[in-house]
Amino acid sequence: MKPVEILIVTRSVVLSQGIGALLESLPGITSVKAIQELTSAYTWIESQLPKIVLLDEDILGRVPEAVLEKIRSLSPHTQRALLANDIQQVNLLLTYAEAVLIKGTQPSAIASTITNLLSNKGDEHVKEK
Repeated sequence: MKPVEILIVTRSVVLSQGIGALLESLPGITSVKAIQELTSAYTWIESQLPKIVLLDEDILGRVPEAVLEKIRSLSPHTQRALLANDIQQVNLLLTYAEAVLIKGTQPSAIASTITNLLSNKGDEHVKEK
């Protein structure tokens, strides 16, 4: 079984350590990595093709949609989850990400969302007939 790889992209050490510890405690997750710079994250995503990328909205800049689309182009099977600053972003960004969580969400909600994303098999698991 391939290790589940999750990338957290945030400049906040507290956020990456807290969410990283939470995710590492979930069954089936064997690898969680944190990166603080978007450019480095692009390189890592393209080479490692993680299952999930959890992105802090603060690192995305003025056009978060473009960043989410770039990640999709680098790794089409990688699911994107966004930690948004406010609820107004949820509807807009759900077009570009599989999940949007509001910062300050209960850890159990984050764990549940990530578990649900992990259960999505995606195109990579479709058997050819």
